Amino acid sequence: MTTNTIGAGALSTALQKAWARFQATVDEGRVKMESTPRFRDTPQHRASAYHTLLEAQAMAYNFAVAPRMRHPRVQVNTGWQTHFYTLGQNGMDFFYGVMFLDGRRTYRLSGRMGDIKLFLFQVISHLSGHPQSKTVGNFDFDQYGIGEQQDFEFVVSATRHEGNWIALDPESRYQFILMRRAMADWHDDPGELRIEMIDPPVDDFYDRDEFDEDAMVERIDRAADFVRYLIEHWNINLYDMYLAAGGGSKNTMGLLPGVVTSEVGNPVSNYAMCIFELGDDEALIVEMDEPPDCPYWSFQLGTVWSRSLDFRNYQTDISMAHAAIDADGAFRAVVSRRDPGIANWMDTRGHGEGTVVFRNYRSPTEVVPRVTKVAFADIDKHLPADTRKVTPAQRADALRWRREGFLKLHGE
Repeated sequence: MTTNTIGAGALSTALQKAWARFQATVDEGRVKMESTPRFRDTPQHRASAYHTLLEAQAMAYNFAVAPRMRHPRVQVNTGWQTHFYTLGQNGMDFFYGVMFLDGRRTYRLSGRMGDIKLFLFQVISHLSGHPQSKTVGNFDFDQYGIGEQQDFEFVVSATRHEGNWIALDPESRYQFILMRRAMADWHDDPGELRIEMIDPPVDDFYDRDEFDEDAMVERIDRAADFVRYLIEHWNINLYDMYLAAGGGSKNTMGLLPGVVTSEVGNPVSNYAMCIFELGDDEALIVEMDEPPDCPYWSFQLGTVWSRSLDFRNYQTDISMAHAAIDADGAFRAVVSRRDPGIANWMDTRGHGEGTVVFRNYRSPTEVVPRVTKVAFADIDKHLPADTRKVTPAQRADALRWRREGFLKLHGE
């Protein structure tokens, strides 16, 4: 018995070292988060910092360890979904999907558009954080042939094909695919999406994932790289990037193109971001003289660690489909802790500091909304007389509609 234990330990040395590297990476991330001024100086931010540390580890399993390459699938609820996985501040109207594909294989991607307003497909050579990770290509489904019934079929392969073709990196056996499908309303038809490998390998390369120690070491190291990426680039650096976009000032919005935010930003997006900082009796007025003419735009609130606020249960966001536009054609919204009775209200959920993210895709102009901090009691002085108001009963109905739509799209 003793001999078997010693033998198992000797065989597991590589696994133990990989595990130690993973744990050290997580702890290094913890120290870096604890060293930030927002952790050190603001007690309200500390518990959520640890929340994100655990969330990053859960996402590392889902993205780096769990996928089985012989049977690829479109991961939805194990990718980005409110309450569970929101690092990087996932958009509330995006029906995300992630996949992991092998550049040596050929796949068929098929489905139906449904009511999707915008479908963006991104191929990244390795999972984010890998030292050789780079963007292979960005694909906008509006540029391809979609059938009369809104159906589609693509070949996904490193080898060029005629017709609808999405390119892979031939040198990578674990490519990160990110899909954004924008919904106007969660009650709409999200369409369908399927992926299948059409040239399965004759060897047992994928099957060895279950038992091969070297394969598991590779996955653990991939998970460590991904955790480091999430903590450093999203939990910590996005806040600093948004602050810099506002010229170093809070409550000031600045332009931040999608390709600047990170490699998973999209080149057809033009983000505008700011860090909000509000007292209990203060509010922000967010204004655009004219909303952008584009397939999708929205505003959303997040935490200082780049987590989305609870958009399933509360109105922490406003999208183009539900925005009230004033008689002069302008959009105006209020960000505050208390409900001002304004239709375009974004609920901070008690956060005194956080992020405001403005997303727009394929806009012909770069729109940077204006942000003005005012006393909560003076909100009406800064809005037109015809600003749409809502009663508490109407707000409750809107929140009920929101929760029902979320359940319809994502399930419990």
